[in-house]
Amino acid sequence: MSIIVDDVKAKKNLEKKLFSEFTQEMRDKGLLDKTPIRGAFEILLELTGYVLVYMFMTQISPIVVGLVFVLLMVRSTYIVHDLLHKQYFSYSFSKKLGLIFGNLTLGLSGKWWNKEHNVMHHTYTNSAERDGDVQGFGGAFLGKHDSVKLLHRFQHLVFYAFLPLIYIGFVMQTYKFVFKNKEWTELLFLVLHLAFPISFFMILPTSDAIIVTLVMYIGYGFALSMVTITNHIGLPILFGDEYKKHSWLSLQTQGSRNVRGGLFTHYIYGGLNTQVEHHIFPHASRFNLLKVAKHTKAFCEKHDLIYYETSPWQAYKEIYVYLKDLRYKG
Repeated sequence: MSIIVDDVKAKKNLEKKLFSEFTQEMRDKGLLDKTPIRGAFEILLELTGYVLVYMFMTQISPIVVGLVFVLLMVRSTYIVHDLLHKQYFSYSFSKKLGLIFGNLTLGLSGKWWNKEHNVMHHTYTNSAERDGDVQGFGGAFLGKHDSVKLLHRFQHLVFYAFLPLIYIGFVMQTYKFVFKNKEWTELLFLVLHLAFPISFFMILPTSDAIIVTLVMYIGYGFALSMVTITNHIGLPILFGDEYKKHSWLSLQTQGSRNVRGGLFTHYIYGGLNTQVEHHIFPHASRFNLLKVAKHTKAFCEKHDLIYYETSPWQAYKEIYVYLKDLRYKG
């Protein structure tokens, strides 16, 4: 049955009904179940990785140590993301563990991320005034050039060069949020995160410690950005009250991009390659999302809902062209 309904309200209600039925189908197949054992194993593996790096840190090149920490921090981000979406454990335990794990390993506020990502981004996907994920880079994603005009003349070229610095922006937003909302417990864990880079200077020669720290944070910013930019950038942006014309379901499907590649891509992207499925089923474990994707694609095709997927390289090309078309030309 195709969705061919002129009345916006009726269309929304129909999509809501269809999605409710689809959700029940996925639930009956067990694809929306929590995955506590796999989640616990992932966390244990991650913590083991940190311990091993510290054990052999003095015997390895500082550049290699920094790159290993990049990998560990990226994987930590995926775990925190999953925890704050309650994909592994109960709501209460997931929330507490996610906040502690995220603040300690990443030095970023879990509550800040929960508000900006879980609430605003997942509710108003690609809505210009509400989704903070599309408001960055001086308005580059919206064609609103709120910063240096010269920068925006070449934004399609310099965009990738700025990605390593994204972690700095996250840290600034984190501390602004924490102090504004007086989240003193979170601040404590954020301060404890500083023991992470400080420990390098206690174990390694100063020059090596500097290299490890720079490679770790800069590499982390770049690696994480290369994953997350494929999720939504370059897809339709809704301005003003345009989002009200769409159901929540269509907001998610038309505003999200999937990246093809199977199990390897799914591991590298931490499940974010199945972005459409993650958006319509945010509590579904990433360990199940590839299976969910097969059903979701068929569901969207059956009901004339947008379902977009492409290769990683095509996604990056689309972002480049999108930024080039929106650059400042004055």
